Amino acid sequence: MSQSSNNDHSASGAAKRAESVFCEKDLWYFRTREGKEIGPFRYQSEAQSNLDRFLADLKAKLQLEIPAE
Repeated sequence: MSQSSNNDHSASGAAKRAESVFCEKDLWYFRTREGKEIGPFRYQSEAQSNLDRFLADLKAKLQLEIPAE
C-alpha cells in the first residue's frame, strides 16, 4: 500500500504556486487557477514575485469582502 498525503496540505500550496510559474520561449509567466496566463516577465524571480503580489492582493480583497464577526 502506498503512502498518501491527501490530508497533508503543508507543502501543497507552495508546490502549486511553483507549478504556476512557467517558461515559454525564454519568457516567464504565471497561470491563475482559472487558467489565465499572466506575463511575460524576463526572469523567473519576476514572475514569482508578481504571482506572490497577485495572491496577496486577492487575499486582501477577500478579507475586505468578508465582514468581521
